Amino acid sequence: MQLWRDYLEQYAESEGDVHKQIIVGSYHAAEVFAALSMTLNREGRYRDLIDQRVGYFREGKRRARDFEDCLINATFSLYNNLNTLSHQFTEGHPDAAKLIGEIDDQVRIRAQAAGQVERSAAALQAVFPLLSLMTLVLDQEQAMTSAIRQVEQRFAAGAGVASTNWEHLVNALYRAVEMMQLFAVLSDDGLRDQVNQIASHFQEEDHTSDVHLKLRNGFCRLFELGHLVTTHLDELL
Repeated sequence: MQLWRDYLEQYAESEGDVHKQIIVGSYHAAEVFAALSMTLNREGRYRDLIDQRVGYFREGKRRARDFEDCLINATFSLYNNLNTLSHQFTEGHPDAAKLIGEIDDQVRIRAQAAGQVERSAAALQAVFPLLSLMTLVLDQEQAMTSAIRQVEQRFAAGAGVASTNWEHLVNALYRAVEMMQLFAVLSDDGLRDQVNQIASHFQEEDHTSDVHLKLRNGFCRLFELGHLVTTHLDELL
């Protein structure tokens, strides 16, 4: 809950500065998915990896000099944490491990040659299939398979028409928010009403063509969904 209080305070302190609010939302999203990894790490097998990746995030915060640096730190921290989570969710499934490894190879290649915004877009484009994989794993009864495939199709369609790195970034982020809504409900159907409230806020905030306002909306809603799942699972476990 301290993370939630920090989020509210820092967001309010950044009133009027969209870039700062994007950083608040994206940094807290990265942190809450690290917390989710720790919550699920009941047997401690991933503790060293989680700690290492949290260390990378904190070092990135220390080194960041401008908005784009912060965005790279946030998006790659999100990717790292979803990479850990996808391993946790698919333990013992060699096909899933192979897919995760292929995604990781692609991210590393793109990150070496890309500019700042392109690197951030590449990280979030890699977050999406990992989150999709995790959601499919949760959908044991295939109750939401159709909905999951629809979000995947929107992701592919959005990527096909995006003409700038900013548009790729927004497409990947928005589809991640949509997939996270399904993930949250699959984790516990009792969260459906709260997920719907966040989804309504997400839609209300999307009546804009401004890329930065869209990023603020997406990162904040991703954090809120991640926080909802993490706190609920922490209470259950």
